[in-house]
Amino acid sequence: GDDRRPVRLGVIQFVSSMSASKDVLALASAEFNLDEIGEGQTITVKWRGKPVFIKRRTPEMIATEEAVNIAELRDQETDAVRVQNPEWLGGMAICTH
Repeated sequence: GDDRRPVRLGVIQFVSSMSASKDVLALASAEFNLDEIGEGQTITVKWRGKPVFIKRRTPEMIATEEAVNIAELRDQETDAVRVQNPEWLGGMAICTH
């Protein structure tokens, strides 16, 4: 097969304990083509008017994060819990002021 087929990553899937209608669930996810993102690069996309950062991590970046002592973290979760695929990291920027 063609190794250059589009790679898609579902970003920002919000799941709540309450039942949501199909139209609300449709707004809770988005797909972006990540083919052109090289290792170590970050892109910024907009989702619902807010910036979302998507980073393709290098093996070294992944190893660094996996080695963090979670006892030192404010939110004590391992990297494996925070990401679905270690190669990709996504985060939303939220300004608090």
